[in-house]
Amino acid sequence: MFILNASYSKNPGEVEPHIKAHGEWVSRYLKEGIFLFAGPKKSGLGGIIAVQSISKERLLQILAEDSYVQADVADYQIIDFDCKATQSTLEALKLA
Repeated sequence: MFILNASYSKNPGEVEPHIKAHGEWVSRYLKEGIFLFAGPKKSGLGGIIAVQSISKERLLQILAEDSYVQADVADYQIIDFDCKATQSTLEALKLA
């Protein structure tokens, strides 16, 4: 499982033209079940995405499709971890 910590590398004015395409990219992978949840940071300077367990190679391919990456307006910190404990309503994440 991965947590993606996106941080804008450009000013908000340079990010804004890419927000719609980025949102469509996020929605696509949420619908496919690869992304588990996503949302903006309260600071407004990036966001967080939780990703199912997939290969690092596949994750990098998916990231390359993001409009933020293509426009070089955000950097992603990739955190790889094993989910071992959850609330009972999130048990399926331990298998992800």
